[in-house]
Amino acid sequence: MKIGILGPSGGEVGKLIESLEERRDKVRGQVRLYEGRLEGLPVVIGVSGVCKVNAAICAETLLLEGAECLLVCGVAGGIDPHLRIGDTVICREIAYHDVDISFLRDDPPYLDSPWFHADGKLVLAAEKALGSEQDGKRIYSGKCVTGEAFIADEGREEIVKRFDPLCTDMETAAAAHVAKAHGIPFLAFRSITDTAEKSGLENFHENYLTSSAMAQKAVTLFLREIAAE
Repeated sequence: MKIGILGPSGGEVGKLIESLEERRDKVRGQVRLYEGRLEGLPVVIGVSGVCKVNAAICAETLLLEGAECLLVCGVAGGIDPHLRIGDTVICREIAYHDVDISFLRDDPPYLDSPWFHADGKLVLAAEKALGSEQDGKRIYSGKCVTGEAFIADEGREEIVKRFDPLCTDMETAAAAHVAKAHGIPFLAFRSITDTAEKSGLENFHENYLTSSAMAQKAVTLFLREIAAE
């Protein structure tokens, strides 16, 4: 099974790209692609750019490159107060926090719920691979929400009230939407750059690379687990 890995930026998948064996680089449209093998598995990695439309374009491009499973690797803002910077979320359920679901019910793929669900087998493999802690940082499994705006303090309370997620980002739901439309397995790993206590873009930029490294380690351990099955 060829695995597509989507990263919003080069820093969020750079270590994975550097680890590729038999690496081949290409550009399709404006999407940068890196193909090869990780942990013995065939993969193609795409750097999408931020926000939902870019993520959807990249996800579709990965499928055109033969991906039969889609992963997202990147960072996120912590919403749940238990999360700390560097913790990683295995995203079991994903929703848009800024889209009215009523607009999506009458057109393909006819969504009957605001939530996209990660593939159950992939979730179990990730939970087995990562356990409850990596490098002193906690591993969580639960809800993630996606929207166009960076969430600092404004809007946080409304998101908690409506969705009660662990974290929020700007791409995952769009990639999950593409996976659902094509009926392929999906899973996302997001590591925390900022929290309610340490919110704002300053904290994001300060923790971006170290948290990105945690997300990429999570993906690597996950791939190792499924390669061994």
